[in-house]
Amino acid sequence: MVTVQSHHSNTGSLWAGRLLGLGLLLLAAVVAAVTIPELRSELAGEGTDGTLTVSSCETHTKTHYGTHRRSTELKFSCTGNWSAQEGEATYQDVVVETSSRFETGAKIPVVQVDDTFEQPQDRDPGDDAAILAFCLSLLAFGIYCLLTGFGSRNGPGFTASWQSLPARTVTGPVLGGLCALGVLAALVCALVL
Repeated sequence: MVTVQSHHSNTGSLWAGRLLGLGLLLLAAVVAAVTIPELRSELAGEGTDGTLTVSSCETHTKTHYGTHRRSTELKFSCTGNWSAQEGEATYQDVVVETSSRFETGAKIPVVQVDDTFEQPQDRDPGDDAAILAFCLSLLAFGIYCLLTGFGSRNGPGFTASWQSLPARTVTGPVLGGLCALGVLAALVCALVL
């Protein structure tokens, strides 16, 4: 078996790929640092349960433009008085984003977390868990770019950079597995949770 190791005369492109890898690592760390406290709060069920008595609802439209079609999404903002289930606190003129319009006087469940008010279904951990799982893929790909210099213009291609991985028989499957695990976990979290 003959192995060919490519040497790039332009070491600047290798460093650009390594800088890309470092940027991906930093991005994954920052996104994870922001997402973890929110996910922890959602999983712990933090917040005060209460009821919003609706005084008015406004309709907002958001238009999404695609390559072949346009779609319009309806969103609602309902305002009213919120009171805790245990009678601890009440707030007036609380605004809550909802997925449907409610009639005046309707009572809907709303959770207060810090200074925000949300419906319980909007506190599902699925989206934050998916973001955190995707950070695992970013971490693996960032390490790959950092080790090989992959990802820069005029730099090594994927195959050449794979061949230049240190301890390729161990590092390659570990990084590939982490990347695949992150993507699959993100899909499962986003679609199931």
